[in-house]
Amino acid sequence: TAGVKKADEVVAIPKPSLISWLKQHPVETTLLLVIGAVLTYFYGFWEFFGNRRELSPIMWMWKVCAKEEFDYRHGHLIPLIIVGLLWYRWPKLVAAKKRSEWWGLAIAIIGILFFVMAARVVQARVAAGSLPIVAFGLIAYIWGRHVARYLFFPCCLIYFAIPLPGLMQATTQLQVFSTQIASLVGGVFGIELHAVGSKIQSVPEGKWNFQVDEGCSGIRSLVALTLIAAIYGHLTQDKLWKKILLIASALPLAVLANAGRVSTIVLIAEFIDVKFAASTYHNWSGFVFFLLFGLSGLLFLAFLINGGLKKLGRRKGAVSVVQKGGAAAS
Repeated sequence: TAGVKKADEVVAIPKPSLISWLKQHPVETTLLLVIGAVLTYFYGFWEFFGNRRELSPIMWMWKVCAKEEFDYRHGHLIPLIIVGLLWYRWPKLVAAKKRSEWWGLAIAIIGILFFVMAARVVQARVAAGSLPIVAFGLIAYIWGRHVARYLFFPCCLIYFAIPLPGLMQATTQLQVFSTQIASLVGGVFGIELHAVGSKIQSVPEGKWNFQVDEGCSGIRSLVALTLIAAIYGHLTQDKLWKKILLIASALPLAVLANAGRVSTIVLIAEFIDVKFAASTYHNWSGFVFFLLFGLSGLLFLAFLINGGLKKLGRRKGAVSVVQKGGAAAS
């Protein structure tokens, strides 16, 4: 009969769009526009930082991330990553329970106080660091904890665009460690080497001489791999300890990857060609070892902590049972 739907008919439910949500919630939309305009002015256009007080906090972050010595060029991708995460979580954000909670306003006020203090002492890093606190507090105050928990991680990603103080000093130990590992590996292959600090050279002198500088310390791989581990853990892991373990693994994986890279440069310079080792291989080996040790190690660790070995054992056991049953049936 007309008007009766079939039992197996699937009715498509349209996903809520941003435009429709804004139209259905005019009060919240107006409040968001006002808050967004205020935050945009103080963080994006209020020039109070820099050597000549010519930079806003966001302009300062963008300019500093472009400097080669900080190795924070990934910071330019943070806005796109945040937008992508918001789009990915949009259905859950719309469906989450919403109610205003006072503690969110308290957190926002703490962030505002940090911003005022940063403006007082002209510390752009502190001002930029207050942005996630203010944003998360306002989100919790307007919509409550259920929405705030989905936006906590995107807010924290802003810190990946704020270079850590003393980062260049930390690279010294990484340079020395990579040099020592390369010296040990060279000794295993019977190469006579002389390593002092971050310098390593062949014995007798004159064949080749390398200096492990700041760019080859592994700090770039470390920062990039930490960001990737944080995003990957956030999207794929359901428990906090797993996310923390993946982020913590970025340090040993990046250090081992760089040490392996420096070691292979020494081996190629000794046994194959010095110019090739110092130019072509030096330029491309970082990407190769980042994939081999960094990303592969991260995926393998995720495989282990999610019971990958147990699952493989169960599959092998199931296959063997099926084979025995088939043999018996035949």
